[in-house]
Amino acid sequence: MAPFNSEVFLREYWQQKPCVLRQFLPNFEDFVDEHELAGLAMEPELDSRIVRFHEQHWQVIQGPFDDFDDCQGLWSLLVQGVDRVVPEGAELMAQFNFLPYWRMDDLMISYAVPGAGVGPHLDQYDVFLVQGKGSRRWRVGRPDTSDEKVTAPGLRQVEDFDPVIDCELAPGDVLYIPPGWPHDGKAITPCLTYSVGFRAPEQSQLSGFLAEHFSGQGCQAERFTDSQRASITSPVWVSESDTQNLRQLLHDAVDSPAFLLSLLTMLSDQSIEPEPPEHNATERYIVESFEAGEPLLGLTGLRPIMHERASNWLFVNGEKVAHECEDHAFLANLLSKNAIYLTDFDSHPSKLDIISSFTTLINMGYYHFLDE
Repeated sequence: MAPFNSEVFLREYWQQKPCVLRQFLPNFEDFVDEHELAGLAMEPELDSRIVRFHEQHWQVIQGPFDDFDDCQGLWSLLVQGVDRVVPEGAELMAQFNFLPYWRMDDLMISYAVPGAGVGPHLDQYDVFLVQGKGSRRWRVGRPDTSDEKVTAPGLRQVEDFDPVIDCELAPGDVLYIPPGWPHDGKAITPCLTYSVGFRAPEQSQLSGFLAEHFSGQGCQAERFTDSQRASITSPVWVSESDTQNLRQLLHDAVDSPAFLLSLLTMLSDQSIEPEPPEHNATERYIVESFEAGEPLLGLTGLRPIMHERASNWLFVNGEKVAHECEDHAFLANLLSKNAIYLTDFDSHPSKLDIISSFTTLINMGYYHFLDE
């Protein structure tokens, strides 16, 4: 079997058609079991739910859970955001780093008993379905072949479909599904499935970003003006020049450097709650820790972002941080690492600026040394 080629995948499959990636993760081993997943489902900061087909009815029961008496019939337990609390979950997400951080959403893990699933449905985002222990049969249909309907509060499903993919996944296999392709997965044996989901902002969300930009950043909004207005034949008409000028007003706002900073700040938001250190770390302490061979680690699941037109800033978890590292590509490479060692940047001309930047991030609570 040929090794996975990200360039071929992006060119031929990404957002175009589904595919099965056999042994994308060879020798894959689960880093949680169903009991540990149940423990995560009891945590209030994680979104969890039980989806079951019981007594001929679908039902969604929302967590967090104190017990699991509702696990009856054909049931699945699903927990979102596992990459933010389990380091191995973040490492699994890193297997898909051929896609940008800002597009990544989170890792959901589900456990299902034989015959269980969440029913045929479709998603409005890309997803990689990584098979853990056990096996699951997946069927994938063509887009626009079935209508969605609400089968239970909190559960939307589609009618059955003719599959273009009908396969059984074993541990380490991955099924990629683009947005809008209906799919249905049923456990053959008790199984764990790891769903790597991606963000896809809607126009309404992007317009909301613009509204937040003006309301939350204290920006001076430009108003519509019409000093060269021509005479009119009737007050009823809205002229084409007026609508063009109004559209241009929006274009100017979106094209402004200030909005770019706001947009990147919002795109970096992961709803992580950092805990800043009790006492601010000094650059001397940072240097000594690096020189002692300690690795610098980001919070579990942390995914900073940068942009070439805002290259003196980095954006992390809904916050923007100024930096003075002139080698922006080098800094971006450091930010993509799970662990940073002194040897990664010791000989770089911007070493002091790099240390200064990570001192700021440490004091914000986003990075820490291994022994802390």
